[in-house]
Amino acid sequence: NFFSVGWGDCSLSGAVFYPNYFRWFDAAMWQFFDKASWPLKELETKFGIVGLPLITTSAEFKASCRLHDQVTLTTQITSFSTKTVHMSHLLTKNEELVVEAKDVRFWGVRDIEGNNKLKAKPIPQEVIDYFSN
Repeated sequence: NFFSVGWGDCSLSGAVFYPNYFRWFDAAMWQFFDKASWPLKELETKFGIVGLPLITTSAEFKASCRLHDQVTLTTQITSFSTKTVHMSHLLTKNEELVVEAKDVRFWGVRDIEGNNKLKAKPIPQEVIDYFSN
């Protein structure tokens, strides 16, 4: 995913305001599933999930990004556990790694008790196999 850093992404210093990196990583997660020809909306319909809610996220900032920088964001699934998907996001500028982030997300379903809470459910093997190939 190649894009240019925009005015609205930056703080007064001219560098990207750090929450925008996390916004980009979240959007990249959705785009990852879209590009894999299995959009999250389709997963929601087929398996009854409400998405892949975030459990943890972390980022290591190696260099800053500034207005008009041309950057590339690469997102991938690094592993699965029984109920979670582990993803990485690598943001590069001029082929230099500037931010490395990791997410852990759970296979979220509504609690059948009707209390509007979400709970983690085992990820179907069909999904693991699809994204592991």
